[in-house]
Amino acid sequence: MKKLSFAVLIVLLAVGASYAQPGGYDPAARLQKEMDGLTAALTLTKDQVEKVTPIVAAGQKKQSELFAKMREAGGEVDRDKMHQEMNKLQAETDIELKKVLTAEQGPKLDAYRKQQADERAKKMQQIK
Repeated sequence: MKKLSFAVLIVLLAVGASYAQPGGYDPAARLQKEMDGLTAALTLTKDQVEKVTPIVAAGQKKQSELFAKMREAGGEVDRDKMHQEMNKLQAETDIELKKVLTAEQGPKLDAYRKQQADERAKKMQQIK
């Protein structure tokens, strides 16, 4: 089972890398950054990392597909709609993650997501 999980992870990373855009977007680096943050914030075990990684990768792939779909539509992007869709995808991913987490890690995930949202809001304020 571990070999299968590892093989699936490698395939996901390879597929994700193929979507890399010139300009610095690197899906594998994005996945690694998220996994590093989750591992530290939730104190994930090695077994949990193996289970969580494909869930996070699938969520990030859905987000990338959503962005691509919005870009292909042309015109100006409806930021409110995009924000709602991203929140929906994040909530779906978190539901799946919580199936792997312990009872103590669930609230830690919620706190980590709040911290991420606060950091994004702070960055957006600096841009304006």
